[in-house]
Amino acid sequence: MKLEHVREFVALARCGSFQEAADRLYVARPTLSNHMRALEQELGFDLFDRCGSSELTDAGVAFLDGMERALEAVDRGLDQCRELASLQEGRDCVVNISLRCSVFELRAALEKYCPCRYAFVSYDNKRPMLYPFTQDSADVMVMYDLDLLPPLRMEVLGMGLQYEPYGHEPCAIAMRENHPLAQGPLTRERLRGAEIAQLDVIESESWKRIIIAMLGDDMGLRFRLIPMDNLLNFWTVDLGDAVFISMKSMLSQYFARREGYVIRDLVDAGPLLMPRSLVYRPISERPCIAPVLDVLREHLCREGDECAK
Repeated sequence: MKLEHVREFVALARCGSFQEAADRLYVARPTLSNHMRALEQELGFDLFDRCGSSELTDAGVAFLDGMERALEAVDRGLDQCRELASLQEGRDCVVNISLRCSVFELRAALEKYCPCRYAFVSYDNKRPMLYPFTQDSADVMVMYDLDLLPPLRMEVLGMGLQYEPYGHEPCAIAMRENHPLAQGPLTRERLRGAEIAQLDVIESESWKRIIIAMLGDDMGLRFRLIPMDNLLNFWTVDLGDAVFISMKSMLSQYFARREGYVIRDLVDAGPLLMPRSLVYRPISERPCIAPVLDVLREHLCREGDECAK
């Protein structure tokens, strides 16, 4: 039984006239008549008394009652399906972004230039770095240079994710103002053998590789791990004789207003820059991430490269 024929029968029964029903349904009158005959043959009984004024037979009245209720249920189900499909489409159009770098710049660039919907995935530094991808909660991540972190690069590729170099992140060095390194310009020679503080709530081994890559693997640097329950406790940490190297935006947040500490962002009279990577799901799987990637490549990458010159 064709749903189209059932709908035509209900419309015809309500109109009481083949011609009026045909006009409302935008079909030819002979076509409507043929559809009703086909429906009657399939059912095995007459729906209309064609000898008189095309009124419904008793069977037609009973069939109309059942079909009206059936069509109401069908239409209600279709509306629910369309609503669910619309909600799913809305969710699919939101690009979820996880940040390890360029937090403030990224937010500003996306707000100004990105034409599509996006949301930021909350940062949990106690989870593995790629955890948002494993939970399908992230589509794009701005993170450390994967070429410096081979195990992480292999994990990214093993998950079927894409990655590419993505400019440079300005970094800086925080220390107590009475630290010997705070007296005068910083040079790599003066940093030789320095003790570097690290937090156990951040990817310490990754940052160790990054710091060595930025300063040189012949510096004889020493690393000391600072136990910490969560990153908020960094507001009160005492670096002592150690220095802390991280993204400039992070040090500005945690040390710029602290009495007794200074921040240096130049080494050998040049900026201290960390290469970044952009990690994302294949565009073939998530076409809606393309505008976000375009914004990041065009604005943040360009700004980072200008800093590197």
